[in-house]
Amino acid sequence: MAACPNGSAMLFTSAKVNHLNVLPQGSPERGTRVLDMVAQMDAEGFGGCTLTGECATACPKGIPLPSISAMNREWLRARRKAGRG
Repeated sequence: MAACPNGSAMLFTSAKVNHLNVLPQGSPERGTRVLDMVAQMDAEGFGGCTLTGECATACPKGIPLPSISAMNREWLRARRKAGRG
């Protein structure tokens, strides 16, 4: 993932967010989880995805780049619901 450290952080985070969202027990915390995980990623100093796709190409788990888009949609939905955006 050295090709893009920012993208790889977002790729990993998006995979976790999207995976937990499909589990029935993950539904109650769906909005707060994505807000908290993205906030933590930002606090750790990772930037936004550059959309070059290098992280997805090099990903040993085969996480696709559209996973980041799905997380971004979830994040926007959660911000609107929380009245922050």
